[in-house]
Amino acid sequence: MALESPTSRTAAFVAITAVAHVALAAWVRRDARARQTDPSPWDELTLLTGVAGALAYRRYR
Repeated sequence: MALESPTSRTAAFVAITAVAHVALAAWVRRDARARQTDPSPWDELTLLTGVAGALAYRRYR
């Protein structure tokens, strides 16, 4: 059984986190546009902070 190196685990974690941040930002953008709110600040916040940004947007709306 081959063991994964710590580098490959770190790369996988970073990739999964990046995909999650992009998915959350896409949801925020779509929802903000549907509510006719400027999505730009919320996109940036969500891309940088992930779940915290999405929760902040959810509370704001």
